[in-house]
Amino acid sequence: MKTDFKTDVRAYSNAGFKAIEIWLPKLKDYLTKGGSLSDAKQMLKDSGIEPIGACFQSGLMFPSGKTKEQVMREFSENLEICKYLEVPVLVIPADSVSPVEDKHYDEAISSLAEAVRLADRYGVKLAVEFLAKARFLGCLPTAAMLARKTGQKNVGILFDTFHFYCGISKIEDIDGIKGKEIFLVHLNDVAEKPREILTDKDRVLPGEGIIPLETIVKKLQNAGFSGYYSLELFNEELWNQDPFSAAKKCFENLEKLGENYES
Repeated sequence: MKTDFKTDVRAYSNAGFKAIEIWLPKLKDYLTKGGSLSDAKQMLKDSGIEPIGACFQSGLMFPSGKTKEQVMREFSENLEICKYLEVPVLVIPADSVSPVEDKHYDEAISSLAEAVRLADRYGVKLAVEFLAKARFLGCLPTAAMLARKTGQKNVGILFDTFHFYCGISKIEDIDGIKGKEIFLVHLNDVAEKPREILTDKDRVLPGEGIIPLETIVKKLQNAGFSGYYSLELFNEELWNQDPFSAAKKCFENLEKLGENYES
């Protein structure tokens, strides 16, 4: 989070990555400081990197009044970015509402269906992300239910191993999901602490924590998922390192992890 978009792309490319999930706030900061989408697209091409996802767009589940106008304007801008850069998936994290009532799920399904229809015009898929400890959308089955009930094909699930482990999801919940319903997986591990106090800052590199990643990944593969695993860490120790060294460390970690899972 302490480096800019341009540095990120260079660091990922140097490390050996061939695909990235774009962090939209960084890209937009790059654009406001004189960069263009054309420059960004050329930079990715020259670096040999394919943008396979973009994160994130919030506020789509319960938009209303002037807030809806602002959210939909931002959403349209993000869809334009995804279309231009040929990004196939936009991540939609859980929105909050309090207190949660039955009616809110119907409202969210209706709003998501509207958003999905708009995204379809741009050729962009939406991946709904459940968040650990979220009152409205906190587990895998609820994310699947929302996506399915929109009745649209270009909406699916963002599966994050941190939120899966730290929330109320159960390992057997994966058995109720088809691989094609999962559009992207955020891969990460977590330090050994009681689940009640775990936060994003406790994320660590895969294999360095206590999440049963091998079991989860094999379950996802058995369900038919064959898409991308995007490393997502909010780790201050990594942020404070040289970005090129950190990216290389991440790449080597994932290579080793892949070898272990294949063996």
